[in-house]
Amino acid sequence: MIFAKWMLVLGVGALAAALPVLLFSYRQLLAEMGEIFVSQPAPETVGLIGILMFLGAVIMLLTLFAINRLRKIVDSVGEGNPFTRINGTRLRGMGIAVFAIQLVTFVGSLLATGLLTMLGEVKPGQDFHLSIDGSISLSGILLVLLLIILARVFDSGAKMQEELDGIV
Repeated sequence: MIFAKWMLVLGVGALAAALPVLLFSYRQLLAEMGEIFVSQPAPETVGLIGILMFLGAVIMLLTLFAINRLRKIVDSVGEGNPFTRINGTRLRGMGIAVFAIQLVTFVGSLLATGLLTMLGEVKPGQDFHLSIDGSISLSGILLVLLLIILARVFDSGAKMQEELDGIV
């Protein structure tokens, strides 16, 4: 989890550094894209690329949020006290983050499909292929439901632990 955390931080930093570069080098990017595509790309395509980069950073930040919550839950298991109300709250937060990732990914795939439509056909002899899946993941939705149900289980476990502590 620590490795994943630092890779996500590195990814967010790289995207944050690349966004200003995109603003200052958009003419060169448009010229290079003009060599690949039949029609000259409109300047709006660079803005759309920037939005897609921003959405990628948002997805990485949401994933980082979920990993940090998971790390705290694992730490509480190591301490011998996993059934606490805060762990239920952490699981709900992870569920919300996974749901938000699903939504941002779906919006990003729609925007990327629009970008490919704006770019048009590739010139003959150019090696450029990109396929985009614009669907919502059923497994992602099931994960959200699982996390919410598991949060309720942890809340019930915390309540039972509090009752047990009150008896002893």
